[in-house]
Amino acid sequence: LWGRMMRIGELASLTGVAASTLRFYERNGLLPTARRGVNGYRDYPLETTEQIGQIRLAQNLGFNLEQIRKALGNGEGGKSHELIEQGLRTRLEEIDLLQLRLQEQRQGVLDMLAGLHENWAAGRCLQLAEVLSGEAVLSATLKSN
Repeated sequence: LWGRMMRIGELASLTGVAASTLRFYERNGLLPTARRGVNGYRDYPLETTEQIGQIRLAQNLGFNLEQIRKALGNGEGGKSHELIEQGLRTRLEEIDLLQLRLQEQRQGVLDMLAGLHENWAAGRCLQLAEVLSGEAVLSATLKSN
């Protein structure tokens, strides 16, 4: 099967990626320029399915298109492996930072909920601006201490 050529619609169907996305990938250097038949249609080798799988995996892991282009566009063997490993390590650091920020945000929302419930239990109705600014949580916390 390797070496077999297919048109963009068949490639799209086989990979589950829209033809417009495949054209975008090609235009932006993520896929090599497709060979054109006499009729002007794009012809892709079957190997393109593997490249598309790599692009989709990298996107699902949170890499941006520029990072993917650099990793895929480097045909220098070992250096490509180094780029991929460095990219993965950098992505792990980004994920760790995001998790920390999300945990902080989660705690802030939990604190706001607790403050709301305390105020409601005390018969106080809060304005939305107070809740969003955290004033209600702060005043409830100060009153309880």
